[in-house]
Amino acid sequence: MIVDLHSHTTASDGLLTPSALVKRAVDNQIAILAITDHDTVKGLPEAQKTIITENLPIKLACGVEISTSWKNNEIHVVGLNMDIAHPELTTLLSSQEQGRIDRALAISHKLTKVSIENAYQQAQQFAKGDIVSRAHFARFLVANGYVKDVKRAFKTYLGKGGYAYVPATWCSILDAVSAIHAAGGQAVLAHPSRYDLTLTKLKLLISEFKASGGDAIEVSQSRQTQDDLQKLARLANEFELLASQGSDFHGVDTYLDLGKTTPLPGSVTPIWHNWKL
Repeated sequence: MIVDLHSHTTASDGLLTPSALVKRAVDNQIAILAITDHDTVKGLPEAQKTIITENLPIKLACGVEISTSWKNNEIHVVGLNMDIAHPELTTLLSSQEQGRIDRALAISHKLTKVSIENAYQQAQQFAKGDIVSRAHFARFLVANGYVKDVKRAFKTYLGKGGYAYVPATWCSILDAVSAIHAAGGQAVLAHPSRYDLTLTKLKLLISEFKASGGDAIEVSQSRQTQDDLQKLARLANEFELLASQGSDFHGVDTYLDLGKTTPLPGSVTPIWHNWKL
């Protein structure tokens, strides 16, 4: 059974609509898919409608990827199988959304100072959803010849040290986990290997995530080695956490394709082991 519990649509910074994403997932023979857009669940109704009206052979886990702050690091927490209308969750996501809007406007203001005019309005053309993210600014900068690729856009303008870098103000890990649990979901520490932390700091992060009520960590993720897979499996067991997996798919030919992560090792317990979808 193929499972992918981390993917993005045009509701945040993905390149496929929710409808197109679930159809691609079916083409890739995925049995369980989670759509986990950044700080929004607005793409889920369209995905659910497509599955029902077209009678697609796939189960959808309602998800979200919440950005949090931890010791000056941006840490992502994925929520799975939630009631997306729960008041505590919607209140948190509304606050996160406003934070994203404020950050985008501040980025645009900084770009104006380096003679890149109307960046917010132009980045909106690359954002099919409601929120303009740094990824949309990056695509605008590439399309208009300011940089040669997205990586350079972040290095020169949008990342730490860039001309238009604006630090984000996110909720805490505890806030994210609490809202996910209030909505009946499970909380997953997303792509633990991508935070550029030493093993000691990674263990501290996982320990505090566990203490906040976290349920699982992503063991199988995109862009990882077998050694990394096994390391994360050991950490999941050490901290008595369930194991998740996800491609973090954003678009065709841009990220790892849907469902193409390495299967979880037999030593861990999959987060979906007792799901009733």
